[in-house]
Amino acid sequence: MSTVLPERPLESSRKRSAWEIQRAVLFALVLREMKARVGGQWIGAVWTLIEPLTHVLILVTIIGIVRGAVAPSYEYPVFLVTGLLPYFLFQNLAMRLMDGIESNRGLFSYRQVKPLDTLLSRTCVESLMNLLVYAFTLGILALLGYHVVPVSPLEMIGATALMILLGSGFGILCAVGTYERPRLRSFVRMLMMPLYFASGVVFQVDVLPREYLDMLLLNPLLHLVELSRHAFISAYTPAQGVNALYPLVWMLSIGAFAMLLYRANRLRLAVSN
Repeated sequence: MSTVLPERPLESSRKRSAWEIQRAVLFALVLREMKARVGGQWIGAVWTLIEPLTHVLILVTIIGIVRGAVAPSYEYPVFLVTGLLPYFLFQNLAMRLMDGIESNRGLFSYRQVKPLDTLLSRTCVESLMNLLVYAFTLGILALLGYHVVPVSPLEMIGATALMILLGSGFGILCAVGTYERPRLRSFVRMLMMPLYFASGVVFQVDVLPREYLDMLLLNPLLHLVELSRHAFISAYTPAQGVNALYPLVWMLSIGAFAMLLYRANRLRLAVSN
């Protein structure tokens, strides 16, 4: 008598959908980026948390002596953190995404992995890491007795989300636009320093003459930094002309142009060597 073998379950022979494959690829890339981000060692994770605190401590010490650019009624460490860390969120996203395609080019030999997948995974990791640093830094200030609870949580969430999307769009644009053009990457890195000061990170912008303030208001990051501070400090009034619509238009424009540029160059970007 022959033995009848049991039939294999239908689920084991089912082909995975495109979304399931995409989700598996992104999950694997996120794990890979997370390990690379902290260097595979605990000291990398610790330094990721300590670096912005060191930056804040130095600026508080230096500017706290001068103290002329900030109204004394504000808690300057809170003023600084709520402007500095949102800007760092944008900067880190832009710089890490700009190198994302080049540093992961060896993965494109796998047909499931697309250049955009590596950029999306970096966006997830950088956003998560910077938000953890943001929460950790605010927690330290809270232990020191400062008021760090946002008075407008929805405004804080909106400003942070816009900063993430703007940084991601700019990073994708730089990743595609500077591919095989390393000199342009150096220019973008140099651009971050004047952008740092033009975003009003370390000083209160409404003390400037109106003609200079109007020029700075062309920078969408300044609007988001001001809105972030307003969400945390009840007595803080954003500079006249600051609104959420302006950076939203910038975010949509940069994001759309970045995706069109990626679409036009996706085959060239996917070459693995």
